[in-house]
Amino acid sequence: MSVMLPPNAADVRKVVEDRLAALKAEPGLRETVTIEWRGEQLTIPVISMPVGLLSYNPLTHRIRAQRTLDPHRDDELTNHPFGTAAQAYLHQLLMGDPSDPTKVDPSFEALKEDLAQNGQNSPGIVTREGILINGNTRRAALSELGHENLRVGVLPPDASRDDRDAIELSLQLRKEHRRDYSFMNSLLAIDERVHAGWQAAKIQREFRIRSTTFEQWRWILTAVREVIERSTVTGTTGQVAALRLVDFETHQGKLEELYRAYTAKKKTSPDDAEALREQRLMAIVLEKSKTDVRLIESDFADKYLKPVMPPSDASTAAAVTIPGLTITADAPSAAVTSLRALTDKVLKARAVAENQDDVTPADIQDATRTLQDVKETLERGLTQAGRSSRVLKTRLAPVDRLSDAVDDLRETLSAVAQARSTGNFDPDDLDDVLTSMREHLVKLAQLAAREPSESSQGLAWLRAVASLPDGQTS
Repeated sequence: MSVMLPPNAADVRKVVEDRLAALKAEPGLRETVTIEWRGEQLTIPVISMPVGLLSYNPLTHRIRAQRTLDPHRDDELTNHPFGTAAQAYLHQLLMGDPSDPTKVDPSFEALKEDLAQNGQNSPGIVTREGILINGNTRRAALSELGHENLRVGVLPPDASRDDRDAIELSLQLRKEHRRDYSFMNSLLAIDERVHAGWQAAKIQREFRIRSTTFEQWRWILTAVREVIERSTVTGTTGQVAALRLVDFETHQGKLEELYRAYTAKKKTSPDDAEALREQRLMAIVLEKSKTDVRLIESDFADKYLKPVMPPSDASTAAAVTIPGLTITADAPSAAVTSLRALTDKVLKARAVAENQDDVTPADIQDATRTLQDVKETLERGLTQAGRSSRVLKTRLAPVDRLSDAVDDLRETLSAVAQARSTGNFDPDDLDDVLTSMREHLVKLAQLAAREPSESSQGLAWLRAVASLPDGQTS
């Protein structure tokens, strides 16, 4: 199978080769950049290339989830990745907010401002055919600014797809990278490495995550993909509608809390764990807040959702065959089967609501009625559950509070980027708040790290931030 190349690949290759030759002929120091190349460090030459000659990388990990925003344009990107329409779609996605690619990301505006004021600080990375492996977002920003050239390091002529993927990931995951991968794109990048045969330990090193985070994120991606599959609807027009990966970008905190609650309950009651999972996934898809989702326990539906629950029928639950083995696992209970039916109904209704161009007015009407009935019943149940749950679980309350703080910090990053993009950011404005935050971090370190654990990297970090030596608690 031949590798797809840009239609101007031959012309670009000649320009690249001519400029590399001219670079060698020039006396004095030449700009270079060092990359990770097949397990070693490789220094490659840097040249200046016209922005218009370069192509966006259709396989970039930065917008994998966002590609699902428009299935028709995604198909065009898959089938004709270097065509005008596909490259225009990539340009839009690279500028877009990860959770809503139809809007420009404030961090993209901040990047544009930085490039306009300071120019390009570090080179991108490009193949001999002009495909950008690193620097796609910078090309988009420079194009928007009307700049004509981009400095790029040129890869060796034998660079394979595996080489390109490894280079992109190694550069994007360095601490100094300018624009983080979004949550879903990080999960997809890890999943790609798993399927490429990387050992878990190597992936954890490359992505700078702990084994617990690796397991958590793998579970979350599996759950999201299952939800998408279960949401699939074939409308009366024959078009297929389903939820998309991008629909879950804003739910990181809720999904991580679901994983913790599910795995804790799975140890003592697998059936309760599945009931909890079904109900919380349904609430997440219905855009309920993290505080609301926390109120949903395994018995929530039995207490509050009976008006919308389909009838239980234990006879429809079949035993589960374990792949590769002849043994079977017990079928889910009638209650869990009924919950799955309700969740499936909601997932399909939400898919119809999000893809109205692919379904008929009758489909939309049925979906709207389903969503309205379930939302109203769920809201009443959450109100009642909130009244009866004045005191949250003592052990998980600190984790929940800290998780909320992490979400607030994510919002702060966006706010700072937005302020910078409009020229209204002054770092000194943060000084008083940061001083107060440090005081509270010190107090948190004193309370939470009284018994230091060698395996607790998070608490070790907290101690370091608070400047507490090991063993000091006050």
